[in-house]
Amino acid sequence: MAMARTNVTLPEEMIREIDEMAGPRGRSAYVAEAVRSRLKRDRMRRVFAENFGATRSTSEWRSPDEVYRWVRSLREGPQRDDELWERKP
Repeated sequence: MAMARTNVTLPEEMIREIDEMAGPRGRSAYVAEAVRSRLKRDRMRRVFAENFGATRSTSEWRSPDEVYRWVRSLREGPQRDDELWERKP
């Protein structure tokens, strides 16, 4: 991955804590990993928010018990793989 220099302003106490955790010359990698983790979390939240309620109108998903029974039937049936992948026998 290509690297680019940037300037980020952080509280002095936070920089001291980062340096304690990251060790000598490890600040950039530590901050990059923290930002990578936050980006992943924010992307997942966006996907969840955009898709919230997507299965609400699907009749098989009315209650947790019905979902459980549906999943069990898929796992236990002899045609499990065909149903999962919507293949015709």
